[in-house]
This record gives sequence, structure tokens and C-alpha cells, in this order.
Amino acid sequence: MKLTPDIIGRIVEYSGDRVALWTLRNYMDPRLYNNLRLYKRRHLIYGEVQSGKTAAIIEAIQNPLYAGVHKVIILQNSLLVMSQTLQRLHSAGIEYQMVHRKTQRIDKEVIVLMNNKSRYIRFLRMFNVVGQPLKKYVLFMDESDSYHRGQHLLAVNAVHEYYVTATPYHKLYKSPGFFHTIHNVETSPQYKGLNNITIEYNDASVSTIVRQFYQDVRKRQDKGMMLINAFRKVSEMFNIGLSLSEEFKQIVFVTLNSERRIISNGVFHKLKSQPISQLIDSLNQAKYIVFIANRMSLRGLSYCSSDYTRHLTHQYSDLTFGTVTNALQRMRLFGKYIDNNPIKLILPTTNEKIIEKMFDNLDIKFEISREFS
Repeated sequence: MKLTPDIIGRIVEYSGDRVALWTLRNYMDPRLYNNLRLYKRRHLIYGEVQSGKTAAIIEAIQNPLYAGVHKVIILQNSLLVMSQTLQRLHSAGIEYQMVHRKTQRIDKEVIVLMNNKSRYIRFLRMFNVVGQPLKKYVLFMDESDSYHRGQHLLAVNAVHEYYVTATPYHKLYKSPGFFHTIHNVETSPQYKGLNNITIEYNDASVSTIVRQFYQDVRKRQDKGMMLINAFRKVSEMFNIGLSLSEEFKQIVFVTLNSERRIISNGVFHKLKSQPISQLIDSLNQAKYIVFIANRMSLRGLSYCSSDYTRHLTHQYSDLTFGTVTNALQRMRLFGKYIDNNPIKLILPTTNEKIIEKMFDNLDIKFEISREFS
């Protein structure tokens, strides 16, 4: 007996198998295929900090099931993160459009938005024509736990919702059946995370910490980079950078805030806006680099050169104030590295308890809906 397109479609629908859906798409009723490929679903992309979640987003965007469907990416409000993400999309050969206050029309399939309500409203006005049926799209919410506390404004008309995070601890995420699928980003053997680094508790001054960084790297006869994100105030960061640069003339200091500065030997000048990777590339001749940052060092930023051969080797933080989520997101020295250089995290002794909590939260489990996934 010959199977009709309708019967094949129903078999695929009841199987709940996305591979079968794609394989048998040409043998199904096109209307049913479109309904199934765009069946309302929520996905979680979960992985450790800097373990490859952006690559997972790019892979999902390139899914053939989404051909001809608009993809909307929401980024946190950070120009550095935006520059870094756009660079990754460009490298993957993905054409995109940024929505900003001067946007007059939507003419790309991949759309990038900053996490800003005015940008959302402008996108919706440009995307949907008054009097016409609402158009649908696939929504990617990067670092979703930082702004997701209920249904997102753009989730209403999204056929698929992707929640991307390294810290999915919000109670809504743990609701039974909230996610239809969960993609755990596998860590490669080269990944350096909380389980693969040296953690040193040290109550010494920041000057002493920097001196130890310098001595560690010099002993290896290699290059090294350090991130200091233990300070809150911009003025404090800048003054410490100036002071340290006069004491350690061999080290280049970079302060990262709304006004980025490079400091050497007590002299500073402002830097133009550019991705972190390009900044590191431009400092390739400097054997020792120390970044001093606070808000700008959180969530999504990778302190690596464009060829991934240079990365953070040391980080000095104070996690006393804040949640486990914020503590994990401060861990910018985690990542996949092609070398075997030791990675060291230096913390005050008061941080021991929060580190224990961070270890406890690494193993997260979720319940998955049995709907078509």
C-alpha cells in the first residue's frame, strides 16, 4: 500500500522526531510540514561560562528547518558584547541587521536587537504591517536569565524561543515542562572551567597580586593576561590602574568602562570602540597585559585574541557581594584554550563559601515536556 503525503505527515507528527520531519519533508503535505517545523516550542541552550554557547546559537540559526524564517537575537546592553557577537556572525557568513533608533525597515533574515524596550517596539513596528497578519520569527535570548522574569515582549509572536544561559537558576526555568528541549553544550577537553583551574585564596594587596602575576608569567617565559574585576567604582579602577602602571612599567594596563583607556608608565590615552579580540591583537607585542574592569567584564565577553592563541591566564576578583549567578558570570578566564598554560583565580579568603555554592550549582537538572520536540 502506498503511503499518501497525509499519512506520512501524521506518522511524523506522532513520532515527534525532528530528523524524520526534515528527512521526509518532500513526501508530506507542505502545509503540515510548515505547521510542524514551526510548532511553538521553548528550548534551553545551557553550558558552562564561555563553553561554546554562541556557537550553539549560530548552529541553530543555520538549521535548515528555519530557512526563510526570520531569526531575532536579543543581546544584553553592552557595546563590547554586541561587537563581539556581530564579529562571530560575520565569521560564520551570516548576514544580519542591527535594529536601532534610525531603522526604517527590516530587510534581513537575521535581526540583532539590544535588550532595550524601545528597540523591541521599533522592531515590531517595522516588522509587522498594520492590517496584515502578524509575522512569526524564531527568538534567541542570549544571557536570558539576566532579563527574563516572565514572558518576554517578543516571545508572544515567536514560534520558537531559545533561552541561552550559563546560569539558569530562575524558578520559572525549573517549572515542569517549561522547556520542550534542552541542549547541553558539551565542554571540549580543552575547556578550562571551575573544575580545571587553580583557585588561590589570598588577602594580599592588589599590588602584591599583580606582582605575583608578573612573576608567574615571567617564570614560564611566556605571555600572560590578567583580569581584575574586584572594584566597583570607575574612578577607583582608573586610579588603581595609574598607580600600578607606575609601579610595574613592564605591564600594559587597560581600564574597561564607558571610556576605555590604555595606561602605561603613568600615561594614558583613550581607546576607540572595538571588539576585545581586536584590542588584544593590537597589544600583541606586550608580554604582560592587565585589564581592570567591573560591569564591562560581566556576561558574554571573551578575553581572547582573534586567533585564540592569547587568553586570560589570571583573574583577581572579590565575590563577597552578589549572588552565585553573578559570581559565575564574573568568571571571564574560563574557556576553551589550545595551550596548556595554567589558569589561576585569586580571591580573598572570604570568598570560600560562595565558591562552594558555585560548585553545588554546576549540576542543573530540568524536566522536559513530551510535546513535539
